[in-house]
Amino acid sequence: MPPPAAEPKTKPRIESLDVYRAIAILAVVIIHLTSNPVVRMQQLPGSGLTIFYEFWNRFSQFAVPAFIFLSGLVLFYNYADPERQKRGWAAGFYKKRLLYIFVPYAVWSLIYFLMKQREQGNDPLAECKTFLIDLLTGNNYEHLYYFVILIQFYVLFPPLLAVLRYRAAVRWLIPFAILFQTVFYFLNNEVLHWTSGDVFATYFLLFSLGASFGMNLERSMVSVRKWAWLILSLFVVSGLCYVFAGRLYYDWAPVLLPYKMIFNFAIYYLFTICASLSLLLIARGLFLIGQNGWPVRLLSSFGAASFAIFLVHPFLLHYWRIAVVNRYGTYYHYLTWLGGAVVFLVSWGFYLLLRRWKWSPYMIGR
Repeated sequence: MPPPAAEPKTKPRIESLDVYRAIAILAVVIIHLTSNPVVRMQQLPGSGLTIFYEFWNRFSQFAVPAFIFLSGLVLFYNYADPERQKRGWAAGFYKKRLLYIFVPYAVWSLIYFLMKQREQGNDPLAECKTFLIDLLTGNNYEHLYYFVILIQFYVLFPPLLAVLRYRAAVRWLIPFAILFQTVFYFLNNEVLHWTSGDVFATYFLLFSLGASFGMNLERSMVSVRKWAWLILSLFVVSGLCYVFAGRLYYDWAPVLLPYKMIFNFAIYYLFTICASLSLLLIARGLFLIGQNGWPVRLLSSFGAASFAIFLVHPFLLHYWRIAVVNRYGTYYHYLTWLGGAVVFLVSWGFYLLLRRWKWSPYMIGR
């Protein structure tokens, strides 16, 4: 049997996507930063601070769907060209994902596992089975489920790419994805009752839309720019509907309550799709306007570090809360937001420091 062929060189890198990643990772940090205050402020329902924290926590929920959309876009942008699909390419594809996605995920899963066991006073060796189960399910810490979803899409990618070599399949990809997403949503709500955020099916429409963009990037971007104001407006409006859905059903328009499940489905996917497209527009606009200026260079650096920031920031945030926020509770709200800035910048600095070492891709990806 001949050895697997080496992976062909990738297409030119789309530099504006680092700005996209920067915005998305900022949203991820805001979600985790505001999670504790959201719970704490439930003691004061309806207060200005409660609404403030709930707004930022809910509105930032586009982050993971936006990253899934981007994964589909980048994968199909790089691999859809038949020249990329030479004999043995899949072996190289899986090898890179194993080394630079799964290995860092496993390393940080172990770090978070040891952190939790230490705080709970458990013997880590006695809990090895728990670690392995949680490694497979992404439950060693609250943010690691994302990697399980990502790995599911990586497993799905080569067969999906093989199907999409046919023009008819490309033409029907989005209609099929909409149908699949709709069926899964209602089936899961009524019958399966899976934890929806842990399975690829929850994000299949976002991934498929990203794939469609990746296969026809220039043409897709022309269409997005043509409808820019509509997309941006829908992003804001659907985002507000998503944030204030409870008030929408129970206070503002109770006539919608019997159709709550349908509206939840429509609002969520409209919000996350428009958010992903809006991030493309915003990132491209910022990059074209100020690509030589320090703000865009800084955002691009944040974006390049997004994988590492995603892995590291909950660890730092956890200890910031213990060492600072809990100790100086009088300044709770100021220290919460200061902690977000400190944690983000230290995570970024960690990436800049570690990337100098040859072994860094096994800890912070490539």
